[in-house]
Amino acid sequence: MPQWEKLVEEAIEPNPFYEPWVLLPSLHAYPHQDLRTVVVWQDGRLAGLFPFQAGRSFRGLPVPSFRSWRHPDMLICTPLVHAKYVDRCLAGLLKSGIAPLIEFDWIYAGGAFYGALAEAADECGLPWMVTDLYLRATLERGRDPRTRFNSNMKNNLRRWQTRLAAAGELTPVRLAPGDDIARWTEEFLRLEASGWKGEGGTALACREERRRFATELFAEAFRRGRLLITGLDLAGKPLTRHVVLVGGEAGFTYKIAYDEAYASHSPGIVGEVDNVGQFLDNPGPRWVDSNTARTNTSYGRVWKDRRAVQRVAVGLRRSGRICLAALPFARLAKRALSRPAQNQAGE
Repeated sequence: MPQWEKLVEEAIEPNPFYEPWVLLPSLHAYPHQDLRTVVVWQDGRLAGLFPFQAGRSFRGLPVPSFRSWRHPDMLICTPLVHAKYVDRCLAGLLKSGIAPLIEFDWIYAGGAFYGALAEAADECGLPWMVTDLYLRATLERGRDPRTRFNSNMKNNLRRWQTRLAAAGELTPVRLAPGDDIARWTEEFLRLEASGWKGEGGTALACREERRRFATELFAEAFRRGRLLITGLDLAGKPLTRHVVLVGGEAGFTYKIAYDEAYASHSPGIVGEVDNVGQFLDNPGPRWVDSNTARTNTSYGRVWKDRRAVQRVAVGLRRSGRICLAALPFARLAKRALSRPAQNQAGE
């Protein structure tokens, strides 16, 4: 554990989801199969930690593979790698042939880890490929997105704020040192469970193991000074909440929630605009990752900056290298076969 904690401090890129106080309890809260945590040592020091999930195939092709382990509430999978030893660490991993093929899930396209991975794969003479990529909304300190709202957004925002204010006093709230973290946690869990996530069974409070995980996570993040919670209260009751885990100079959205009883007044948008103001007006991380899938467009209406995240696959053994070479052709064939069905449906 001390080695793991030290690696966190010296990693080339931060990722709180792979830190011990987050990863270990999350393994109990989220189902996982065939977990393979690969570690790399350099001169008696932990130089790299790679949580993988072993699979029997890769994108429909019958080749065993390792893929970054993650759960549904995390969409950044940058492994923890010592900045000083990153080149030797990645070379050791790639030369190990530990699996025919490895896919690193959702790493930053312009990040230091991606650059080191590409160089290491080239140095080892191994083929690699960006298998997926999308732009994700981010919030950057010093770049106020509210100045880039169009007139339609501004008019709608004023209308929503007026409607909410008619229902009661709107009050910005922010977690502060010395606050009762148990109360903040319980308020968030109730708020999230009161909406569609509760109805669909995906809210944290819907499963006891995830409720317990969230309670422990919030408490430990708060103790470490790594937890940000902002939001709005309406007439003294929680209306919106935004939870962020801090790692290095970055923040990572973990969960958001709002009272869907006021859904016609767009409390999620109103709350997020207020969250932007609180972020810019208070000390904290330099930027925040929305931690959202490509299908989530809600943040894009408020957060105007973007960072690309991508999946990168590397073929380590002969079967993996052949699989990687065949992947573009397999994708072309799949598209070609799907066109007649699409045309028939259109007719």
